[in-house]
Amino acid sequence: MKRVLIYLLGAATVVAAIFVYLLIRPDIASRVFFGAISSSVDLNIRPVHDVPAADKKTAAIVAAAWRFLDSLDDSQRQAATYRFTDNAQRANWSNLPEGMVPRGGVKLGTLSELQRASLDGLLGALLSEDGVKNVIYQLAAEDQLVSGGVIGVMKYGSAYFYAAFLGEPSTTAPWMFQFGGHHLAINATVFGPNVSFSPMLTGGQPLHLRHDGDDIFITQRENAAAQAFMDGLTDEQKEKAVRAAHPIDLVLGPGKDGMTVAPEGIKGSELTTEQRTLLLEVIAARLGFMNSDDYVEKMNTVVAEIEDTYFGWWGRQGVLGAAYYRVTGPSLVLEYAIQNGRGTVDHAHSMYREPDNDYGSAWIAAQ
Repeated sequence: MKRVLIYLLGAATVVAAIFVYLLIRPDIASRVFFGAISSSVDLNIRPVHDVPAADKKTAAIVAAAWRFLDSLDDSQRQAATYRFTDNAQRANWSNLPEGMVPRGGVKLGTLSELQRASLDGLLGALLSEDGVKNVIYQLAAEDQLVSGGVIGVMKYGSAYFYAAFLGEPSTTAPWMFQFGGHHLAINATVFGPNVSFSPMLTGGQPLHLRHDGDDIFITQRENAAAQAFMDGLTDEQKEKAVRAAHPIDLVLGPGKDGMTVAPEGIKGSELTTEQRTLLLEVIAARLGFMNSDDYVEKMNTVVAEIEDTYFGWWGRQGVLGAAYYRVTGPSLVLEYAIQNGRGTVDHAHSMYREPDNDYGSAWIAAQ
């Protein structure tokens, strides 16, 4: 009996030690309980780049980036800047909150009003009006969440969002800007006149909120577009599009860099002209977060590839935002994944990836 008690005491001590360690290292706990999170992108960046001549839009983005950087003090600027080759920081984004996944960069909660205005100017140059609104709404939603969890590990709120640069803003060399936190990750790689926004994580929690006197459903446009597309299919086409009655989770979410997914669902070549237009609206709802220059260029590619683009649906129909859907094309993948099961439409994770150009890899990777 005494030996059993000793064994039990020893086991309890080990469990307690592990528990304390996980409290000290919540990032490790997030890997254990919420799945592996990549610590680095496997991207071999070539040392010399032949960067095309920048256009006016890139020049405006670079100027706005420098206004923000120049507004920072020395310690903030040091926190915000990384080498362009820093693949650990490149992958440092997640749908999980700060604490569970420690970010890098300058913290939003430490910025003065002037510095915040300069950051807003950069986001306004980089994104469209819809993209800026999405950021505003996600930050407002984030401020409705309550920090806590186990001894305050879960850190919610717009103060826990971060901005970072990989490399220096330039019209003649590649560089990257990151902004995000819980449920939001903007990863913009600038290469002359081109900007890759892949990977981009959106979504949010709560998705329904009251903001400046208006009732907002953050992901309404993309969900309405997806439902309109489904409503426009025939019964036979729906049988191809619907993959399962229950939603699934993100396939190409955080930590899934370098992975690919097989196309599923109904193919664009099987659609009528009107149905293809509805599918293009699903894609435009997400790509519309980009500034107009990069949006037009990307949508031109999407239109050219629409016959080889697939749409798949997992979950309920007729309830806005209650399902998982995926658009898979030759040069992009879109995912919308409702969270917390079938009983809510107020929490979702959304992904946009260009599998062949994540982080601008098509431009910057060594051959």
